[in-house]
Amino acid sequence: MLLAPLALILSVLAVPIILMYVLKLRRQELIVPSTFLWHQALEDVQANAPWQRLRLNILLILQLLALAALILALARPAYSRAHVIAGDLVVIVDESYGMQPHDVSPSRFGAALMRARTLASELGGGNVMSIIGMGAQPHLVIAESGDQGAIRQAVGELHVGDDQPNFLEALSLAASLARAGQSTRAVVLTSRDSGIGSLPLRVSFPVDIERIGGRLRDLGVTGFSAAQGTSAVQAVARVSNFGSQPARSDLDLFVGGHLADVRPLVVPGRHEQHLFWTDIPSGSQRLQVRLTAADNVGTDKSAWAAVPVEPLRRVLLVSKTDFFLEAALADDTSVDLSVVPPSGYGAGMERAYDLVIFDGFLPPASPATSTLLVAPPSGRLGPLRFGGNLPPGALEASSSGPLSALLAYVDLSDVHVAQVRSVTLPGWMQPLATANSHSVLAAGERGNARLALVSFDLQHSDWPLRVSFPIMLQNLLHYLAPGLALGRTTLTTGQAVTFFPSPGTRALDVARPDGRMEQLKPPFPPFADTSRPGLYAVKAVGTSLGGAAATGQQAAFAVNFFPARAAPASGPATLHAGQIQPGKTLTASIPISVIWAFVVAALILLTGEWWIAFRGTRLR
Repeated sequence: MLLAPLALILSVLAVPIILMYVLKLRRQELIVPSTFLWHQALEDVQANAPWQRLRLNILLILQLLALAALILALARPAYSRAHVIAGDLVVIVDESYGMQPHDVSPSRFGAALMRARTLASELGGGNVMSIIGMGAQPHLVIAESGDQGAIRQAVGELHVGDDQPNFLEALSLAASLARAGQSTRAVVLTSRDSGIGSLPLRVSFPVDIERIGGRLRDLGVTGFSAAQGTSAVQAVARVSNFGSQPARSDLDLFVGGHLADVRPLVVPGRHEQHLFWTDIPSGSQRLQVRLTAADNVGTDKSAWAAVPVEPLRRVLLVSKTDFFLEAALADDTSVDLSVVPPSGYGAGMERAYDLVIFDGFLPPASPATSTLLVAPPSGRLGPLRFGGNLPPGALEASSSGPLSALLAYVDLSDVHVAQVRSVTLPGWMQPLATANSHSVLAAGERGNARLALVSFDLQHSDWPLRVSFPIMLQNLLHYLAPGLALGRTTLTTGQAVTFFPSPGTRALDVARPDGRMEQLKPPFPPFADTSRPGLYAVKAVGTSLGGAAATGQQAAFAVNFFPARAAPASGPATLHAGQIQPGKTLTASIPISVIWAFVVAALILLTGEWWIAFRGTRLR
């Protein structure tokens, strides 16, 4: 734009300059004997002939350009820049994973912080600024402040994380900050691949969505899982290239912290590649894959997997000769079985075991560890009372109660028994199956003591020949001697994990990937502080009821962050959404003068014209 356009009238000065090159010169005519010595004069006469045709002349061009530069300088040229002169401002800064890349300087998040400081410096007098950090749970960093120092400090409190942006909640929070009677606008500072391109709800103020990002180079691990196979641990990893150009890297596999394999990769742009391992040593529990090549993103180069390992259970079987029960337990690789006859059992012997099974025998006192009673004789054991044998009947499973899961995949409809023992159960034990309304299977827990009951003789039934028998035995083993079990061993950031420690465990120590420790106490609530990807170790502290050490029982679980990644958005860097408030002016065009540029250009042109003219005079 021109702030003084009337100065353009001075462009008429170009006419005299041009006339100087076309008008003739008045010279006196003389008669001379020869023109040999007057060649230069003849050239001047021809060059200054009346109304000679205008020829291209470098001096003329330079003089006209210098005149144009001077006239434009007098016209005060300027360009306009949008500048906020009124209205409150709400800045939403994306703190999610997508702001970590360094494809812009110093990073996407760093560029967003610099932009937030610039917006703060442009805040008009009498107006306020609010800042919202946008992660999975948006939070208000500073509300309605006009203090530049406080605003700068609030910007410094923002931190980029590993979660996804929650734009809906952030925009709702911004809408609640709009003051009545005041103009308000919002600026969203996010990444190009955040997927934010429109408003999820209607607002009454304008919203500028500024998308930050450049030409991204990012080869990352986007999936990793492992499981115990028949003879080895098997694992699969997915590597994705989010850039537009092919990417190269090595993928290292670590087993138990030691390098076990290296796979070279070449992944085309916008493609992914799967890698498989089928021969990882059986029993391996902690795995990690890691890309070695560096690019614009550093947090997606590793992934972890924790393979569930069945805990070793020390089981004492007190029995005369029950081949079926002993064979079923001996075939279980998670059971360390010891067998003694009733005459070899002594009080306190069970303290060295996780589970004791009494088959056709009642101990003199209730054991202090988890107990399974099979075909008990008449008598009494603590609150349980056993009477005589009852006639058989069809077995019916109980489908209700907190322990009904013990009957998962157990079909008792084809089981036949010769006789069952009558039993009186305490209130804390739940019948699992009945025959003629008499309990034949039951389980329960009082305090830290767990007890299960099978009230008939296995050798006087066809149950050991049915598929349901080993299934039910496994369910009872997991209930009575769970070890240190986890609800799941592979999680995503933010998910909670549930622990199932052995009865009598006094505490659980959880070690995070950064080395920090946290101790959980009974009743062991779910552990939800899983914001940091990596391997977490869990260790039981205390002693079980029977004296078998719970201290030393360990487990592990893996936490990974595999975010949903949208393709980088095309189009302008800034999107305008929302609506302007009627009668409110939020921005103005501020002219920025560039007179100096034209003055300098005029001086350069005049200097060049003088030099060419002077040089031409000297050559003559």
